[in-house]
Amino acid sequence: MSRLVLLPLFLALLITACDSNVMDDEDMMAMTTLRLEPVFDGQPLVMGSTYTHNGTAINFSAARVYISDITLIAEDGTETVIQSDPLTVPAKAADDSDVTHTVSNRVIFAKHDHAHHEYDLGHVPVGEYHGVEFNVGIAGTDNRIDATQVPASHPLAKQTDLNNHWSWSNGYIFVRLDGQVDSDGDGTPDTAWETHLGKDNFLREVHLHADFEVDQEGTTQIHVMLDYHKLLEGVDLADPVQRICHTGNNLPVANAVASEISGSFMFHGVHDSDHDGHDH
Repeated sequence: MSRLVLLPLFLALLITACDSNVMDDEDMMAMTTLRLEPVFDGQPLVMGSTYTHNGTAINFSAARVYISDITLIAEDGTETVIQSDPLTVPAKAADDSDVTHTVSNRVIFAKHDHAHHEYDLGHVPVGEYHGVEFNVGIAGTDNRIDATQVPASHPLAKQTDLNNHWSWSNGYIFVRLDGQVDSDGDGTPDTAWETHLGKDNFLREVHLHADFEVDQEGTTQIHVMLDYHKLLEGVDLADPVQRICHTGNNLPVANAVASEISGSFMFHGVHDSDHDGHDH
């Protein structure tokens, strides 16, 4: 299967300018975005709202997910990997030695508790596609960079409000969910719960198979939903033992959440740039 890695747009334009045999980018590329919409069992996910989960009232105060290795699968099988401007920072290699590492993969840090839903994917080839693939989590050396050296505007930067990074050895928190759960049966969430999932072995792949088209008319929005109810399906927050999970301290909960990741994302359609809800 052929694989196309998208370079930053300025480099693509430079290559085009140097080779008269290469088609003008405007003739074959189009702007795209990813809309990652949070829901809870079909309802919009709203921070502080009360939901029923496995028979227990809960709410959310934080809902954050890392997405990486975003890949569009063309009709002919070509894979277009979404890239970004390179970021070079100190990191740790697999053997724990000090290295300098360049992150070129487009990373999305979906902060649903801040109502961040739409993310630029840049220019991709126009044409027919059969699906979208990505990882939930950060893979390899990208997950072992020094987060304190990352510019604040980058998704991998150390956050100032809620922790998104444990350490060089443990890496990023791939999924962070915080909230309250009803502990006394009166229907009002009153006790804290936390589910924080990370570390290399909990990275999961998501494969969404659907036919869609990217054309040159405006910006094409790829619309995907994330169901947090499904994500927590295997967790019983009524059980005090399952309420606090920081991955290593509660592996049963970590495994339960990880097992639901791939099935928690749903392809919802492709829309025009005006976001009027019209599917191509």
